[in-house]
Amino acid sequence: MLSFIARSIAAKVAVAFSFVIVTLVVSYIVMAQRLDTIGKAMDNVTEISNYSTSIIRINKDIIEMQRDVSVYSLSGSDAVFDKIKESFRDIKVRLNALSDSDILNEEHQYIESLSKLVAQLGGNLKDLSSLYKSRSSLIDVVLENIYQSAIKELYVLEQNTSNVREKLKIVELTNNWHTLHRNAWLFLSKKDYYKRQEVNTILRKMTSIHLINQSEVSIKLQKLAKDYQKSFIKSIQVNRNYFNLVNVVMAGNAIEFGNLANMLREHSLSRLKKIKERGHESISTTENILNLLGIAIILYLIFLAFFFHLYITKAITRLTISFSRFLSGDLSAPINHTHRADEIGVLAQAASRFRDMSKDLEKEKQAAERTSKVKSEFLANMSHEIRTPMNGILGMAIQLSNTNLAAPQKEMLDIITSSGESLLVIINDILDLSKIEADKIELEKRPIDLNALLKSLEVLFQGQANTKGIRLSVQTFPINEEIVFLGDETRIRQILMNLLGNAIKFTDQGEVTLTARIKVDLGKRLVLLFSVTDTGIGIEPNNIEKLFDAFSQADTSITRKFGGTGLGLTITSKLLHLMGAELKVESEEKKGSRFFFEIETEKGIIETPKIQPEKNENQSENIDYSNFNILVAEDNKTNQVVMRGFLSNLKIASVIVAEDGDQAVNLCENHVFDLIFMDMQMPIKDGLQATIEIKKMNDYRDVPIIALTANVFEDDKIRCAEAGMCDFVGKPISFPQLESVIKKWSKTS
Repeated sequence: MLSFIARSIAAKVAVAFSFVIVTLVVSYIVMAQRLDTIGKAMDNVTEISNYSTSIIRINKDIIEMQRDVSVYSLSGSDAVFDKIKESFRDIKVRLNALSDSDILNEEHQYIESLSKLVAQLGGNLKDLSSLYKSRSSLIDVVLENIYQSAIKELYVLEQNTSNVREKLKIVELTNNWHTLHRNAWLFLSKKDYYKRQEVNTILRKMTSIHLINQSEVSIKLQKLAKDYQKSFIKSIQVNRNYFNLVNVVMAGNAIEFGNLANMLREHSLSRLKKIKERGHESISTTENILNLLGIAIILYLIFLAFFFHLYITKAITRLTISFSRFLSGDLSAPINHTHRADEIGVLAQAASRFRDMSKDLEKEKQAAERTSKVKSEFLANMSHEIRTPMNGILGMAIQLSNTNLAAPQKEMLDIITSSGESLLVIINDILDLSKIEADKIELEKRPIDLNALLKSLEVLFQGQANTKGIRLSVQTFPINEEIVFLGDETRIRQILMNLLGNAIKFTDQGEVTLTARIKVDLGKRLVLLFSVTDTGIGIEPNNIEKLFDAFSQADTSITRKFGGTGLGLTITSKLLHLMGAELKVESEEKKGSRFFFEIETEKGIIETPKIQPEKNENQSENIDYSNFNILVAEDNKTNQVVMRGFLSNLKIASVIVAEDGDQAVNLCENHVFDLIFMDMQMPIKDGLQATIEIKKMNDYRDVPIIALTANVFEDDKIRCAEAGMCDFVGKPISFPQLESVIKKWSKTS
């Protein structure tokens, strides 16, 4: 077990954090227990709070009911009494709920006492209703009826009496009855105790009254007065009982109920205080335990962090620094911890292996770079060494073509020229493939007139098609529809020339068609579809994949019959890949092939050149070089002869040849030249150094120096430009190009 932990960082981390997990579990258990205690305390608090609230609500209902009883005693309203009964029912429900809850024995005694008071209250409510009805009956019915009977008797008596004195006596009796009834009502209803004495005084007078000639009425009135007196006494007793019930019994019960409720509430608050104290104590204990566990966890995590920093992080940092130095090329960085048995040790051993492999890879890289350099130098030297004699061959052939030759001699000269040009094509293909593989080709982005491009290709290949007896069809756009797009015209022309050349080469009858059309027009952006279709020999399906392999053709028998290096389609495919396009092929054996590709590009604009004054044709072609002096710096005797012959054809006044760069510099110091052709590779002093020194001379700062060299790589052109040369003519020399360059720079000399 210990050996496994020693070999694994994950095991160390698992063991380390298992202690943290155990501590957290213990903390969780303690917290759960404490939270359960606090939860129970909160439940008790809630229960006691609800309990106290119910007691307060019952006490409030008792007070409210007592107030309604007072209102009922004044109004006798059934609605008020219904409200009293509803309040009583609510009190009973709440009290029963309290009695059913989990309460202490001491509190239960209080609840029983409250229940007894509520039961008494129920009985009092029944008595209240019957007493109120009896009281109302006596006051509002019995006494009222006796009073009304007496008033009616006196009214009838008054109407039947003509004696004024007797009438006055009747009016006095009527007023006495009014006063009697009013005072009785004030005493019984408003509890105006002074009115009781007045009522008794009036009743004594009433019982002894006697009217003249009206003895029968007098007896009846006396009887009514006695009946009123009896009813009044009875009303006093009922009224006393009613108010005793309301103001003494029921009010006393309400006060006692309030006292019991207050005692019960005080007892509940005492319980609540104790629970609160226990809760605070539990919380404090929990905080202390958690603080201790938290401090322990923090100290343990600090220890773990320190351990991991020293044992893991620092080790990984050292290895990271070593890897960083390895990646930056410093393979001398030390590798620590290779002796460890865990993953760090494995990583250190991997770093050691990586360093050993990097050293081997560096050696291989250096060897590859040396090989690549040797290859580049070999290609450059090969190109230079082949182009130099090719310049002599093709140059002399051009010179010889200007002489009078017999037909067999002219045929042999054409063969020499054609063979030389074929060899030159092969050399250029090899150099292009080398440039593509070395990522040394940079594509230009200039406006291209699509119609002009297609027409120039038609003119270029029409002769080859006519020679083979096939029809060449180049489908251009209408003259009024100018299509201009941005791209590298040289490379697009090279691609189409390769495809057209192959199509013509492998077609013996029928036709070759070049088409170009706009597939997608997105306003500023275009997608152009180019297609070359032939009716030639076609390609077998299993040979199509071999088409784009360098130095191969679909069939070796085809190579023997038609010739070629097999580089054309490879170069074409790679150039299209640089343009973000793909060369596709559709072919059927013995029926023909179709090569096509799509280029996504942008629309361009070709600036219309300013109209120049028309020149006389003879003046534009026949420039007078009778006063023109040219220096040719060239070490090769053959190339010297070729250049002299070309320049003599242009009737240059003076041509001086320097055989090395040092001689060219000396000649410039002592002569004045209008134009200088400078070879790059010469003995003693090369062309670049000679150009730099000549350009320092005041008289030659503006004299054109043109590179004349077999070094045709892009790097060579850049070096020539940096040295001060203004133009470039590659070998083998093309007479039209040479003439064009001389015309171009003779205007600035």
